[in-house]
Amino acid sequence: MATLLALMVALMPFSIDAYLPAIPAMAESLSADIHHIEQSLSSFLFGVAIGQIVGGSLSDIKGRRIVGLIGLLVYIVSAAGLIFIQTADQLLLLRVIQAFGAGMTVVTVGATVRDNYTGRKAAQMFALIGIIMMAAPLISPLLGAGLQSLGGWRTIFVFLTIYATVVWCLLYWFLHCHESVHEVKGSIVSVVLGRYRRVFATKPALGYLFFQAFSFASMFSFLTESSFVYMELYGISSHQYAWVFGMNIITMATFNRVTAWRLKRGTHAQDILRWGIIVQFSANLLMVALVLMLGMPPMWMLVGCVMVSVGTQGLITANTQACFMSYFKEEGGSANAALGVFQTIIGALAGMLTAWLHNGTPMVMSGMMLASTCAGIMLLWHYSHSTWYEIPDMD
Repeated sequence: MATLLALMVALMPFSIDAYLPAIPAMAESLSADIHHIEQSLSSFLFGVAIGQIVGGSLSDIKGRRIVGLIGLLVYIVSAAGLIFIQTADQLLLLRVIQAFGAGMTVVTVGATVRDNYTGRKAAQMFALIGIIMMAAPLISPLLGAGLQSLGGWRTIFVFLTIYATVVWCLLYWFLHCHESVHEVKGSIVSVVLGRYRRVFATKPALGYLFFQAFSFASMFSFLTESSFVYMELYGISSHQYAWVFGMNIITMATFNRVTAWRLKRGTHAQDILRWGIIVQFSANLLMVALVLMLGMPPMWMLVGCVMVSVGTQGLITANTQACFMSYFKEEGGSANAALGVFQTIIGALAGMLTAWLHNGTPMVMSGMMLASTCAGIMLLWHYSHSTWYEIPDMD
């Protein structure tokens, strides 16, 4: 089950990271400004958020498997359409539809884990899924650069169509596990709203939700500007960009493995999370200091800070998700949707702000990464510090 759930989650890094090296070529091919093409990253996240809102509550009512299958079908149709686009506006529209299907699919993963595992076991499962799927963001830019070289940027969307079709078949045939499906009393709209109301009324859980969202925003600020900073300012090729990008994923995989190892040895998820926060904040602070002092620091310094900062997702994501989801049983799908929606919306807003503030220097990227981490820390402290070790089922 971990492998199949990881393949479903991998839709996100494949959909976002695979075409990053092709953004300059796409802008030229579609006769559009490169920053217009970059906006497709943020629009994708907004589509994911809508898909998660719809899919999360429906999966509580109708079941995880059927919602995942429907989401994948929407994804497949829109990904196939992206192969034939001729304008940037068509790209933005179909990317939103593709993202809607991805959101419906991915939101069922956390709820499926919550249906079958609790506490530290759930954190271990999230970490295991993270380890298995880590290959996707590692190979995505390399794969995208390779596909672009072989047949142009459109072949990237051919691959995404085929990949999603394979995952649909695997989900249809092999995912059979316990599902928390609840009888609906009253209208579906009132039930859905009631579930979300209960989620947002659980104040101690919200700190984990906000920190994960702003930590993701820090990473997404990097994703938005990385093509420009690395390829335009430092002058590396698309293939070199793919290799440099892959170094972030290697760091993330290493930290994810540390998370799994410490959880098996009985370490609290909150303690691992604390170290992830410290490391991410320190890396982003150092990066801002280097840019302020040197303007254009040596590339190895900037890349090193980014590697550590992005890599801390391996210390943060599984633990914040497990801590947050442990507060919810009947509302597992809705809770996971809320977590995903806030993550994608806040990440998208950070990406849009990063693109809007673009001034031709690395300062915007590094400054947005640090600001996002600081915002997450403050909200985590405000909502959850008083109940840090009082999480249900954590032991």
